[in-house]
Amino acid sequence: MGMHMSKALKAGMVSCLVVVALVSLPYFVAPATAVSVYYDTIPVPVELLDVLLSLVAFIAFGSALRGRSDPATVAGVTLVLGGFLAGITLWWAVVTPASTLVEAARMDALNGYRWVIFLATLAVPTSAGWYARTVL
Repeated sequence: MGMHMSKALKAGMVSCLVVVALVSLPYFVAPATAVSVYYDTIPVPVELLDVLLSLVAFIAFGSALRGRSDPATVAGVTLVLGGFLAGITLWWAVVTPASTLVEAARMDALNGYRWVIFLATLAVPTSAGWYARTVL
C-alpha cells in the first residue's frame, strides 16, 4: 500500500471520529431536551444518521487500511457515504435557526455550531475522494 493511500485512509478514519465527537458534544454541555430540539429541526434524525454513516465509513476506511476490502469498492462506498453525510448535515444546518440551541440551553458559545459539524462532515468525502484518486 502506498504512503498516500495510507494517509488518505487514516485521514478518513480521523474525520469520521471527529464527526462522531462533534455530534455528541452538545449532549455533554447542554440539557438533553435542548439538544433534542436542536437536532429535530428536520424530519430525519440527523444526529443518528451522522453517527451511523460516520461509523460505517470508519469501518470501511479501516478495512481498506488492513487490506481486507477491495480498494475500489471502499473508495466508492466511502465517497457515497461521505456525500450523503455532508448533504443531510447541510440540509439540517440550513433549516436550523441559529438560535435554536442557544435559546433552548442558554449557551451562546454554540451559536454557529451546526456549521462546525457541517464543515467536519465535508472531511469524510474529501478523504474518500483523495483515497479514490490514489486507487483508481
